[in-house]
Amino acid sequence: MDSDVILAILATAAASAVGYWLLYRRYRRTIGKVTFLFNAIDNLDFSFHFPEEGRDRIVGESLNRIRHILEQTRTDLMERERYYEQIINAVSTGIMVVDERGSVLQHNEAALRLLGAEIITFESQVREKLSSDNFSTRETTVLLHNQKVRIIAFSDIRSELSSRELESWTKLIRVLTHEIMNSVAPIASLSETLSHKAADREVREGLSVIHATGKQLLDFVENYRRMTLIPRPQPKLFYVKPFLQRLLAICCEYSRQTVASLTLPDADLLLYADESLIAHVVTNLLKNAIEAGATTITLSAYTMPDDSICIDIGNNGQPIPPDEAEQIFVPFFTTKSTGSGIGLSISRQIMKQSGGSIELVASDTATTLFRLRF
Repeated sequence: MDSDVILAILATAAASAVGYWLLYRRYRRTIGKVTFLFNAIDNLDFSFHFPEEGRDRIVGESLNRIRHILEQTRTDLMERERYYEQIINAVSTGIMVVDERGSVLQHNEAALRLLGAEIITFESQVREKLSSDNFSTRETTVLLHNQKVRIIAFSDIRSELSSRELESWTKLIRVLTHEIMNSVAPIASLSETLSHKAADREVREGLSVIHATGKQLLDFVENYRRMTLIPRPQPKLFYVKPFLQRLLAICCEYSRQTVASLTLPDADLLLYADESLIAHVVTNLLKNAIEAGATTITLSAYTMPDDSICIDIGNNGQPIPPDEAEQIFVPFFTTKSTGSGIGLSISRQIMKQSGGSIELVASDTATTLFRLRF
């Protein structure tokens, strides 16, 4: 064989070997980059960037584009998850997601607030509370990552019943006061007119009694009518400390024998509410404490973990018996000989309209404690 042919064959073989080696090297380098890409994504690391110049420019651009698409998709999913989480936390219904082992995978802020817990890790922690008559629960079973989970939604029926009860009382009072005033007002007016025209002294005296009684009844009905005429709250921000200090000063002026104190961990605590209406509620509680014989009154204001604000009003006066404690917010109920029985009922309406609540937390020989929660 001609030596030139042999050299040509050898040169071709060598060139093929070099080409194959370069191609294999480039293939391995590309496989390495792809493997690195998937490992980084698997570890949720998107900080890498492949070079986009030289022979591997197209590969680098393609892998960087894949990284960008996956990173953007992950960002969108995280934003959507945060959006849904905000929606879930905004509802007043408690929500828990529980797996087959009873572990709580997720819960919203309302669940913690309704159950009075700082954290919930297992369903067994709150099973007894959820099974009580205070809660209405609903369950739904779904598949999550091929695993059955239960979505438990629950609400406090006590607040719902309280709202309906309050609404019923308000409607009843409006009807009764309207009918009574329409019937009694003409009697009071006419008896007064006739008493001036009557010639007989006994008739005049009788008409005067009718007029006085009618006037007293009208004043009595008007007192209850105020329950349905609570002005709409005009909320604004105000500092809690000077607000409570002012009310305590008034309380001390009202009763010199009463010692009052204020506890406020955050001196710059702000409250968004109608200051005048809330002052009416706090003043009513302070007045009730003094009339119950309290010699010590304590006020404290603080922020709860769920960002709600509480104002506690405590006193060492005569405790409220358990049978009366269940009725103190019912309109017209009173244990005072001269009481109208609408103070606490109006206070509850004000707190309800202000988006808050009022409750009797404790009442024993040591202290009687009311809590306003916003």
